[in-house]
Amino acid sequence: MPKRSAGCFECRKRKVRCDETKPECSICVRRGTKCPGYRPTQSFIIHKFNNQTDRPAIIREDENRYRYSNQRGPEESEAADAKAGAVVRLQPGGVRLLQDAPMIRQVSPIAIERVQHIGTFLNLFLPKTEAITMPPPSALMLVLPSLPATSPALLAAVDALSAAQLAVNNRNYPLINRSRSLYGGALTQMLSAIQSPARAMEDDTLFATYLLTLYEVFVGISNGHGFFYHVQGLLHLVKLRGPKSFKTRLSMQIFHAIRYNSLSIGYHVRKGSMLDAPEWLAVTTQASREDPYVALLDVCICIPRILERTDKLSSAGATPSPADLDALIEDANALAARGYAWFTTFERNGPRYEKVPVEDMDGFLEICADKVFTPVFDFSTFGAGICYLIYWMSMLILQSNTFKLLRTHRQLEPRQLFMWDRELGGYADCICRAVPYNCRPVIGYVAKFGSLTPLMVARKYYEAKKAEKEGKWCESVYQEARVPGLYSTPISMEPLKAVQRLAQNSNRYL
Repeated sequence: MPKRSAGCFECRKRKVRCDETKPECSICVRRGTKCPGYRPTQSFIIHKFNNQTDRPAIIREDENRYRYSNQRGPEESEAADAKAGAVVRLQPGGVRLLQDAPMIRQVSPIAIERVQHIGTFLNLFLPKTEAITMPPPSALMLVLPSLPATSPALLAAVDALSAAQLAVNNRNYPLINRSRSLYGGALTQMLSAIQSPARAMEDDTLFATYLLTLYEVFVGISNGHGFFYHVQGLLHLVKLRGPKSFKTRLSMQIFHAIRYNSLSIGYHVRKGSMLDAPEWLAVTTQASREDPYVALLDVCICIPRILERTDKLSSAGATPSPADLDALIEDANALAARGYAWFTTFERNGPRYEKVPVEDMDGFLEICADKVFTPVFDFSTFGAGICYLIYWMSMLILQSNTFKLLRTHRQLEPRQLFMWDRELGGYADCICRAVPYNCRPVIGYVAKFGSLTPLMVARKYYEAKKAEKEGKWCESVYQEARVPGLYSTPISMEPLKAVQRLAQNSNRYL
């Protein structure tokens, strides 16, 4: 007998050749139609036997029996079977099934594909190993496969993010467009969830919103606006819940992830958030004693407030009083001292990296062939590398701000100028030597994305120093680390410049 077509239902109906792309064939995507999916890989074919020849005669299959089997009730299924001409009954009439007999429920093809997509997403997004040493925002992704499929908002966000990951990794432009359609559906589901007082307080809603911020990092085209508004929405939901609502392990992991996104926005827009208030810092008191990542964020989350106070003192027409200036410099120095103390504790057993030639970083020279920085750092674990990057970036931002204050309002000696330049240059140099480790394919997209903000900070420092070679290196690596080869025009290294003006002229950033 001829081989049965394995194409999707729509292509078979139209009698065209299907390319059998999963989860949706490219033919349907190009036509702008919803691909209905494929026949299950295992199915039973019902035969009717001719009493005269005892040879089977194939009964025509009813496509809807596969396509809508999960959407019919028992009476509808029985009527459909009769219409299809089925002659085999698995249960004789009049015989009741045992009440305790387990009923096997057919798994939805959509659910199967979602599990497959989540598996692919985790494999590409996270480091291939070191699950134990991942910082909380990365470890949060590991709970995705075990979450119950009961939240439409969370499921829609997972679908959109998984499609975006596949599109970026395969540079598949039709799938990018499809992911944006899924993203629109996820936004609708999220809006429905936050309009319900009960659902707005659930961890699933918070998690779904966080995943949509990651979508913006993958294929966002709004120059940071979408990321900014999602983070602002997250802070609003967190504020509604209150500090005492974060008690479970899942809620705490989500809270840690939100704090890092808030910190990244705070550095861009130079405004503090509510998360540096004592009641919110108290949420992580216990975790900071055990996790150096959390302890570091406790220090860094206070830096945007220093930047905001600096801008207020330096605003046009403002004449800062000596008392206000002294208080600001004193608070900045105290915060820097806390950073030094964290670093001393973190390296109490020595540095958590080795210096190696840049050639040892698999795949990095394909991103940027210029060997401006070599040797580079090979960290003992992925988590250690992330902590170092956040520390060097944060100290470069904080100390650059303090140095500017001192140069503007104080008289510095040549020796002091030299010491400041040495410290700031050291932070920028360390950032650039750390980035190649995060650009290896084996470390995943989460490491690449973790390098974006530090690269922007280092580039800004080198521009101020008029170090063109180093600044060009930062920009080149940034473009490739963000979304390799996806955009026809380069993405600016100031993606939140317009958002910065918006945040400075409004009180919308919580």
